[in-house]
Amino acid sequence: MFVRIRRLRQGGRRIPDHEAGRPKHQAVGDLQSTGRKFELHQPLANTGPGYVLYDARVVAVQPGVGGMLIRGFEEHRGGAVLQEWEVMPLDQVIGEDGLKHWNWPR
Repeated sequence: MFVRIRRLRQGGRRIPDHEAGRPKHQAVGDLQSTGRKFELHQPLANTGPGYVLYDARVVAVQPGVGGMLIRGFEEHRGGAVLQEWEVMPLDQVIGEDGLKHWNWPR
């Protein structure tokens, strides 16, 4: 599933709302789930997952917009800290060639 995530915590601490919209707290990629682990893989890259949440759970599903809130643990300085992702599916747009494409950020 191609999604845009917004990380709500950094190093286990909540990111203030006025800073959460910055590009360094957001990512786009292919969200994959294996067991209780969520991985975000960067598009068209064979570098492995960019972000990983361990022991993750879907906490809330937002009706209408198709988004969800995922809470789990990430590795930070050799330890496990709480992390939350706000996940939104990517839209498809019709390009100049008349075909549908994923709306990747430029």
